Amino acid sequence: MKKNHGLLFAIALVMTALACAIPGLPTGSVAPPTPDTRLEQMVAETVSAALQLTQPADSFAAEAFTPTPVPTVTKTPIPATEIGTTEETLLDKTADGSTTFIDLPAKYQVNIPTEWLPLRINGQEFLNAGLLPEAANPAIQRSLAAISGQDPNVFRLFMLDVNEEHIDGGFVTNINLVWDQQMEAVFVTDTDIQAIANVLPNSLKDSQVLGAEVKTSKNELPYGVITVQTPALTQEGARIVILQKLAYFDLPAGTLSITLSTTEKWQTTVEPSFEGILDSLIILE
Repeated sequence: MKKNHGLLFAIALVMTALACAIPGLPTGSVAPPTPDTRLEQMVAETVSAALQLTQPADSFAAEAFTPTPVPTVTKTPIPATEIGTTEETLLDKTADGSTTFIDLPAKYQVNIPTEWLPLRINGQEFLNAGLLPEAANPAIQRSLAAISGQDPNVFRLFMLDVNEEHIDGGFVTNINLVWDQQMEAVFVTDTDIQAIANVLPNSLKDSQVLGAEVKTSKNELPYGVITVQTPALTQEGARIVILQKLAYFDLPAGTLSITLSTTEKWQTTVEPSFEGILDSLIILE
């Protein structure tokens, strides 16, 4: 198994940024990237995204993204249809209200339950997200701003739980899909995934690994999953514990990581839909 601890660190830190919480950032400069440390650049950019959360919420709404006006709403029923297409990905809304995300270069697709708001950084749905009623909440504004600064070639999809009741002290529960085209991570035994889990506490201050194991999805795809918790202070001044699940799938080209970030309060509420997303993953030929 080829290990890439930089990817793991980047995912965890970005998810902390989306939560509007900064538990402990690394200090010192980051060396220029080399062929062996190509993801160190992404780590540095992720740290920068987290630091931006010290800005007032209003500045995010004004500077981070400009919503695109939507057409006048008519009374014509909207059929199950495609939400949007980029050069590489598709979002299709199904008849039951759920969404299918198809990543053509990475050769996979997943189903997204109705309770999640799917967003591609370079998709029209992200530009329109600022017009949603839920976007009036400063926590949602900060999440959108943090997302806008990421690389769409790496961060393929974000999902936000925009239910206002689920925002915990300024923390917005979220799921992200990260694709590393060159990383190969084939997990056969629990020892394989444990080797990556062992370095996480060194990357995130005060984090604690709760478990690391290899599982198999309903579609008979093996994946490694790490569960970690990290205490944090939100911008609203609330002390929370961030609960993260990081699942790694080996793809025909590279590795896909699907990460859930939530809090202890909402863990049991959102975990079933997260597990459903993992089980829905299909490798495309």
